[in-house]
Amino acid sequence: MEAQRTLEWYRKRLGYFTGSRIGDLMKTKRSGDGFGECAMNYIYQVAGERMLNPAMINDDGFFSDYITQTDISTKQMRWGTENEPDARRIYELKTGRRVVEVGLCKHPTIAHFAASPDGYYYDENKREKGVIEIKSVGTATYAKYFHKIKDNDTLLSTEPRYYYQIMSELMCVEADWCDFIVYNPFEKPSMFIRRIYTDDNTFKKIAERICEADELVNEIINS
Repeated sequence: MEAQRTLEWYRKRLGYFTGSRIGDLMKTKRSGDGFGECAMNYIYQVAGERMLNPAMINDDGFFSDYITQTDISTKQMRWGTENEPDARRIYELKTGRRVVEVGLCKHPTIAHFAASPDGYYYDENKREKGVIEIKSVGTATYAKYFHKIKDNDTLLSTEPRYYYQIMSELMCVEADWCDFIVYNPFEKPSMFIRRIYTDDNTFKKIAERICEADELVNEIINS
């Protein structure tokens, strides 16, 4: 499986609704239904990706330029990526679990839906599947998450984008739980972990939303 943030990983994500952006897709109009502006912007992005010139996609040089041109990562996001290996190692030491890094995990039945968790755990004896999602955050955010996030409901109310990201990862990997890991090397403790479990009602909402969005993408492409 391809490593994350490689050219091949970016290629495989093209035209897919991916876990980190499902929170955008779930946003509705002010009336409470339909696709809101943020969701529509994401739908147009996915449609545009499916319309990309194959010659550009398959040329490493051109495709690298495309990735650079479309990169929207912030300084905080880049810092988080840099700290991810340390966070993963500390998690393994704290829990005794051996985590395997994974690339893009496509949903087994829903077309154009995939996610990339920060790690995968499987206990063959217990037949237990888990994933991890690491967020390296600043001081104020660390304290906020430590105070507010305890379980599924409080994650949803505090950071819905992370809730839907994790739910997407659970769906695509068919895992039982996700350990939501919050990390800041300057804090004591430097890490805390919240266990997030599957939720069938949320799974159903995400599946319906992606299917509706996928139909709209096809309408856009064929218009």
